[in-house]
Amino acid sequence: MKNFYYFLTLGYLIFTFSGCNTEPPEPERTPLLLISIDGLKPGDVAATETPTLDLLASQGAMAESMIPVFPTSTFPNHYSLVTGLYTNSTGVISNTMYDPEMERWFRLSDRSAVSDGRWYGGEPIWVTAEKNDIRTATMFWPGSEAEIMGIRPTRWYQYDGDLPYEARVDSVLSWMSLKDETRPEFMTLYFSKVDSYGHRYGAGSDSVLSAIRYVDGILGYMVDELKRSEFWPEIDIIITSDHGMMDLSENRLIFFDDLIDQDLVNVINWSPVVMIQPVEGKKEEVYEALKSQEENYTVYYKEDVPERLHFGKHRRVPDLVMIADLGWTVTNRSFYERRGIIAGTHGFDNEHPEMHAFFMASGPSFKNETIIEPFQSIHIYELMAHLLRVEPAPNDGNIEVLRKILND
Repeated sequence: MKNFYYFLTLGYLIFTFSGCNTEPPEPERTPLLLISIDGLKPGDVAATETPTLDLLASQGAMAESMIPVFPTSTFPNHYSLVTGLYTNSTGVISNTMYDPEMERWFRLSDRSAVSDGRWYGGEPIWVTAEKNDIRTATMFWPGSEAEIMGIRPTRWYQYDGDLPYEARVDSVLSWMSLKDETRPEFMTLYFSKVDSYGHRYGAGSDSVLSAIRYVDGILGYMVDELKRSEFWPEIDIIITSDHGMMDLSENRLIFFDDLIDQDLVNVINWSPVVMIQPVEGKKEEVYEALKSQEENYTVYYKEDVPERLHFGKHRRVPDLVMIADLGWTVTNRSFYERRGIIAGTHGFDNEHPEMHAFFMASGPSFKNETIIEPFQSIHIYELMAHLLRVEPAPNDGNIEVLRKILND
């Protein structure tokens, strides 16, 4: 009997100590889907019927708003969101840029520039993931067409604004159904309709609200398809926008050619953030001319742009930066006579609530029915790195800002 208890105790001790030295198996990573609804304002969601967004909100967290980086434009904000960096570090300072070292222009219509990795500083989340052997797939996202740090997503597509939204969703669903090692654990989706209608018809217009309902319906289609599969309870979804929208008016015009001799400047980017490169030797003259007439705009030497904007230190920012007041348009008379102005736009100072963006997160990693105060978009990169369980690259964000929405 003594021998029986001896071996029983010995077996227990061996089991106990061997268990202490064995690491528990790491749980499976929850797939993460990042969705952008370009130009979606938080207040517009409350102004119309959005049953799918309402459902996702009930099963997750929302922010009162999200503060974009400056300037509040599409490419800078989408790229800062996936790198956690301000524009000073990414170098993606606008949808239109000139690089004096490369001696090249960047324009959205130039596919060779859009797909050139030299334009993109920092490390986007899909690169961070791929470096950690996590497969990624992007159904459109600024920067995802370029090879950055020698890496592209496992699957990526050249932007095609005509591709039906249902087809975009179907691609994501097909990726999730893969059974081999190429099955992505990080994916993106992008929808531009709300932004397009905001430019065409104005902020908060009936057409914009209709576009929001349409996109909500597409998201409803996605949720229904996920529910038909085994994926619905096992996916984290982050839905964002890049900026808000503001109505313009022909009563709020600034004619640039009334302020300065056009032969003295090269304008790199137009309203509402006018990026001006004076001809050689004329910088001070141009600055003084614009400063002396300063009304409904503010002009800065690039080094004097307010620190809170985190803009002005990159080589692509020209010598002078002219920022229009909210709702004002800087144009020249010949262009205005030919084209007039659009109904709405963005790009203004990110301190204005009208420029704030949308944020929602839903899925098993997030608390339910949680609403948080406004936060800066640069923190989302750290959040995504945390969800994917990878070490983030150096960035300007902080996971602690969004810790309160997490279940862990």
